[in-house]
Amino acid sequence: MSDFPASDTASPQVVPVSQSGYQLSTQPYPYENLVLADCGIGLGVNGGSTSREMIYYSGDVWTGNGLDTYKPQMMVNVPWSGEYPWGQKGGVKATMPNGDTFSVYINKDIRDPNAAGDAFHTYEQDKPLKCYSYHWDGLYQLDDGKWCSSAYVCNHRGKAYIKPGGQPAPPSGEDTQRITASTNSDWVDLYAQTAKNVIATVNDRFKHDSYNCDNSAVSIGSGCTITWKCHGDAGMRSIERMSAAFASIAAEPKFSETYTKTSEICRKWDSRPGNEGQCLAWETKTDNYVRVPGSLDMVMDNVPPAGSGRNPSVHGGMSYEIKCSKSSLACKACNIIGYALSVPSALAGAAVSISCTVSPFC
Repeated sequence: MSDFPASDTASPQVVPVSQSGYQLSTQPYPYENLVLADCGIGLGVNGGSTSREMIYYSGDVWTGNGLDTYKPQMMVNVPWSGEYPWGQKGGVKATMPNGDTFSVYINKDIRDPNAAGDAFHTYEQDKPLKCYSYHWDGLYQLDDGKWCSSAYVCNHRGKAYIKPGGQPAPPSGEDTQRITASTNSDWVDLYAQTAKNVIATVNDRFKHDSYNCDNSAVSIGSGCTITWKCHGDAGMRSIERMSAAFASIAAEPKFSETYTKTSEICRKWDSRPGNEGQCLAWETKTDNYVRVPGSLDMVMDNVPPAGSGRNPSVHGGMSYEIKCSKSSLACKACNIIGYALSVPSALAGAAVSISCTVSPFC
């Protein structure tokens, strides 16, 4: 117990259960924290986590020194039931090594850092813990080397992150969601297409609560295909929010360029003897094109307030790449987008900052 500040952690009450063993009681801990964690993210089936754990701390979770955390008192694995446990219908329960059973009820649609549910435990049933959506990496490393990330933090203290000393962070010190994107000056020209339709192809590449995307190529005409790659925190709906951010980008006039090509085609050929091959009636044909970046990479993370001692925590990434059977490279992206562009996205919950670098092929 020496890991915890004396001001935050009362001396644990030890209840003997036999001459050779003791049982730890959580009854006297007003500063306790129960963390609902996802471990081995990206290493499980379809890019998901490899295990879900309830991790118990009798005091603070984070030391206040960056992302460093204290050692937990106990933890229990939550078996996979066929659906993500944090937010499943009817809640989820698990029993700690000391016999204390926690029952947790989460609304997974709530975003960081807001209250998202409650946790009850048998040792103090009349004092439920309030659970807050709080997705941060580097919480705890399992014996097999896999890292756990917090998804929800439950306590009695009115906020997920508590600075050592027992006081919540100031109200003005909220985490800020940040979405950044980058591209280069490689653009492709597509016939009879729109930027909106090109970007909308991502909507069929993932499912609700997904951790990643289907990476198979999708035809977008003009001998071109688009391939999407993504990974994200299902609890924060990161992939859905990044797809919304891409939709906002597609609606930004500077993201794409439309133009037309006109040509004269013969509507009626002369079939009279001696005049074969001559045109009797010409018609002007107009073809519409759209020019879009050949690739775009996006990253979503949370940025803690200055002075918090914590580092930004990445919650997802999404990118696309367009490949064409014939080169249609147009080195104009940075000229049109500019070298820095900010696109508001209400559905994503943050503006997207796009940077552009000149391609080595231009």
